[in-house]
Amino acid sequence: MESYIESIRSDELLARYIFHNRYFREDNTIRPDAFIPFPYPDLSVTRHLALSGEQLQSIGLLIAAQQNKNLYGRVDVMTSVVTGLSLSVQSAPTQDNPNHANIIGWSLEKSEQKIIAQQIAASIHSTVRY
Repeated sequence: MESYIESIRSDELLARYIFHNRYFREDNTIRPDAFIPFPYPDLSVTRHLALSGEQLQSIGLLIAAQQNKNLYGRVDVMTSVVTGLSLSVQSAPTQDNPNHANIIGWSLEKSEQKIIAQQIAASIHSTVRY
């Protein structure tokens, strides 16, 4: 697996792993709730950084196993979408996921988070179901 790169470019794709089937609609579009960090201050994502789809899935499966959850898929969003909504993406590598990052700068108000989550969901680059 490629090691992480500290600075995050605006044209990078970020993978948000989906551990709840209810976040997918019947037509495979994503519900905005998948992007609400509440009650946490930030939202966990994985930077693509030239990883293959298989490598991204392996990372998701590892995270799911660590959290005792099922991996239902992932959605990919462009970093520029997130930063265009006055949020930031901060590299936060972990031992098991050197490409881990956090979307930071969220309001603490869930209603404000939902508005931003709706905008992110509307701009999804791709959806992958597992």
